[in-house]
Amino acid sequence: MTPTPGASSLPLQEIPIADSPYVLIFGTAYMLIVLAIGVWGYLQTDSTSDFLITGKSIGTWVLALTAFSVIQSGFGFVGGPELIYAGGSTALWIFFTAPIGFLLTWVVLAKRMRILADLRNVLTLADGMYVRYESDAVRGLTGLAVIVGVIAYLATNLAALQYVMRAIFGIDVTVGLFVGALILLLYSMLGGMIAGVWTDFVQAITMIVGAVLVFFFAVSFGGGMENISRNLASADPALISPFGALGAPEASSAAVIFTALGWWILFSVGSAGQPHLITKFYMSRNLKILRWGAPIAAVSYAVSSLLAFSTGLSMRSMVEAGTVAEPASASIVGPLFVLEYTPGVVAGLILAALLAAIMSTSDSFLNIGAAAISRDLPRAFGSAIEDDRVELRVTQAALVFLTVTSTLVVFYSSELVGILGTIGWGFFAAAIFPVAALGMNWKGATKWGAILAAVGGMAVNLLFSAVPRIADEIGLSWLSEAIRGLYGSLFVGLPVGVVALLVAIVLFVVGSLATQSGSRVPADIAALMER
Repeated sequence: MTPTPGASSLPLQEIPIADSPYVLIFGTAYMLIVLAIGVWGYLQTDSTSDFLITGKSIGTWVLALTAFSVIQSGFGFVGGPELIYAGGSTALWIFFTAPIGFLLTWVVLAKRMRILADLRNVLTLADGMYVRYESDAVRGLTGLAVIVGVIAYLATNLAALQYVMRAIFGIDVTVGLFVGALILLLYSMLGGMIAGVWTDFVQAITMIVGAVLVFFFAVSFGGGMENISRNLASADPALISPFGALGAPEASSAAVIFTALGWWILFSVGSAGQPHLITKFYMSRNLKILRWGAPIAAVSYAVSSLLAFSTGLSMRSMVEAGTVAEPASASIVGPLFVLEYTPGVVAGLILAALLAAIMSTSDSFLNIGAAAISRDLPRAFGSAIEDDRVELRVTQAALVFLTVTSTLVVFYSSELVGILGTIGWGFFAAAIFPVAALGMNWKGATKWGAILAAVGGMAVNLLFSAVPRIADEIGLSWLSEAIRGLYGSLFVGLPVGVVALLVAIVLFVVGSLATQSGSRVPADIAALMER
């Protein structure tokens, strides 16, 4: 962003430390509540099934609000305002189309995955894909995709957590990262998915209420939508154009359009490839309560997105008008607005809800990632852990590995929260959507199609997303520039996750059609797919 002369004369705004007692009181209370739920979850956990899928015990509202909150989480409250502040209406192609993804995911997967949990002993997504394709290779690749995606997505939430810890408790951002990660690890090892689900439910309600309140404060702060739009249009008309301004002025108008449309594909279709959402269907008490889950989750997500939409646009408008100083980083726009421009009670409510959102969503990621390490990969290699208590302990040990790894990613990476979130989402979408969403609805899908799709989707993401960033970190800028230059010449403006998703779908369909001879679908799974 290029600030206006009026804005540039003001000092950059760093993330402030809350001076309202309400923020500290609410934040501390929420932290204690979260840990108490973790202890309660520990007392309710007797088996790996309890730890991973809550023993199939949750109802309609809890399922729907949990599904929405694990998708929104730190990305929606920190990464969302960041992306909207930076690119204007480009990011709205995420927030106003993602609710479609809930409807799509429910239609193509909800009933089938819940029935699958009754037909077979499935606790993880990779378990379900093994049953569908009768292939250890598919199980292993699904588990591997979950592990890599979890690290990127967990890093998103930890990156957001460090800012929230700074705002609430006044500690250094780096200290907040490590202390927050330690508390998260303790919470996750204690409570498992049972604790995560109920924390999700509590914080989802708080997020919805808080988002509505912040929306009205943000619009008022910006002088109303007409004034906000006028300020943005004066600075850069692209900010309020249908496709936004992300990447401008360097990017061409075609690139910006492709970016917006790419995000529309990625965050609507790609929802049905998110394992932290898909595995929620295993937890449903029965089939009947699935009926209203999709509209509840979709509406809740749309309402909660008002926070990102209003704070991002309003702050950018006031910066361009010279009324407030430019934030030191786009990542702090959300917390900065809440702390500086809303009453202490509202700020306390929002930051406490965000703290709980990050903790509970990270718990979901940690659980599915740890299960992939302790259950999916060993079974794929024919070395299943037969003792349930041992498997539970290995799962908890895997939580440590994932937490430490994701914390180090945040510590050593300069990536913004929103970008980390889109990378994790895109990785899951490409590697899992064809295998799960298409595979559970097309009897002609084969294990070779699934293998090709998973390998292709992961390869494209790793080559064009991970390798350039690793090259930058280790000083091989020439390699990073070469890969980015190649990608830019081939796929103008399209996010890497979208290209990976489309490549994976093509490989899945072509690979399945080419290998259908002699393939079969297990009788009970075939009957399930006909329902």
